[in-house]
Amino acid sequence: MSMEKSVSDRKGIDPMLVLGKAVDMGISVNGGDFPLGAMPMKIQRIVREANECYGYPVDYLAGAMLVAVGLGIGNTHFARLKGKWDESAILFMALVGRPGACKSHPLNFAIRPFTELDGKATRAYVKECEEYERQRELPMKERTDPHPVVPVCKRFLISDATPEAMLLIHSQNLRGILMWNDELAGWFKNFNRYNKGSDEEYWLKLFNANPSFSDRKGVKNSVYISRPFISVVGTIQNGILNELAQGSRTSNGFIDRLLFVMPNNQDKQPWSDREPSFDIEAAWADIIGRLVAMPYETDDDGNIVAGILPFTPEAKSRLYEWQRQNTEECNREESDALKGVYNKFDFHAIRFCLIMQMARWACGEADKSEIDLVSVENAISLVDYFKTTATRVQGIIRELSLSELQRAVMSALPDEFTTEQGVEIAADNSMPERTFKDFIRRFTGIHFQKIRHGIYGKI
Repeated sequence: MSMEKSVSDRKGIDPMLVLGKAVDMGISVNGGDFPLGAMPMKIQRIVREANECYGYPVDYLAGAMLVAVGLGIGNTHFARLKGKWDESAILFMALVGRPGACKSHPLNFAIRPFTELDGKATRAYVKECEEYERQRELPMKERTDPHPVVPVCKRFLISDATPEAMLLIHSQNLRGILMWNDELAGWFKNFNRYNKGSDEEYWLKLFNANPSFSDRKGVKNSVYISRPFISVVGTIQNGILNELAQGSRTSNGFIDRLLFVMPNNQDKQPWSDREPSFDIEAAWADIIGRLVAMPYETDDDGNIVAGILPFTPEAKSRLYEWQRQNTEECNREESDALKGVYNKFDFHAIRFCLIMQMARWACGEADKSEIDLVSVENAISLVDYFKTTATRVQGIIRELSLSELQRAVMSALPDEFTTEQGVEIAADNSMPERTFKDFIRRFTGIHFQKIRHGIYGKI
């Protein structure tokens, strides 16, 4: 179902409202390009200006903005599908590209409002620490407070920390934090560096927002967080994607939880002498600032009491319809790797719905009392994009891991072939029939597509 049809057929909703007039902007919402039209118009304008003036690829900037909006929401609001099924805006995202593909600058732009907030908070923290130490050195009767409280550094971002240190920081910032790594490889390569446990399983728990605690040896005080909010974002080069899939990260579903941003065009672009028509940094900071400034209540234990956004009846109906389609697609998929990816998009879809609704509220385009049909349609277009990039990433991972024999057979196969033809070509390259059929089965959906029974094509 095309995006245009799915929207225009539903109760007279203007498809241009959902697509955000992306056609006028010259940015496709189909064909593998990032669906910029799903974003609020204010964000679209910022992305367009940054793309035209600074050469920031649309995919990288818009993708990183999704994570930033999610961090701005944090634990203050959840999307509720039914009963007590609540999803927060946690995202694990990797900006994928070759060296020099302009990944870091868009990421830094998207995160900059939080780096500035953290810088301001850190300066205040330093002063509070100085005053704390000064008070402690005074005689009791001369102190402003007889028992001064140890200051806490308020922050949104972390870049390198042990799981224990990260949970301690999170316990002081229950609104939510972001693991921000310019080179994402530094994140997963450090798994189990400081302990012999399974960091992959630890991050799986965090993705699901399961209660987390730390009381390992060397930690002075136990830390317990009932509802963690820790997102992850960073860049990674195409050539090391296979390292991300090493060990148990494929079998335990770790890699399935990552969203991959991957522009179709990663060519170096010439400089533009065009200046932005408005202050895009300030405009973006204003949007994030409105999210960060949202008031919230806490319970007796200091935990945040989240605002709940239910779905409107028509929005819920559309989401259930999409989930049935996604389930059918998942069941038809022959690649186990892609089956795992498609399964996780059930959760990503709900999180995108929350992010889209709150982003539209922050841009003055909607309220935040419930999730409406427009946000659901926009979320579905995001899922379609990330499904495409997940398939491309799986293809790169598989290709990097292909043996010399598999590469030879791949090269010898025509664009379309029958099973019998493939067996003959494989035999000519010294690959047994059984090995070839297993090769086709494992890589269908990655390197091959099943056209009809007994006939395959190379992707």
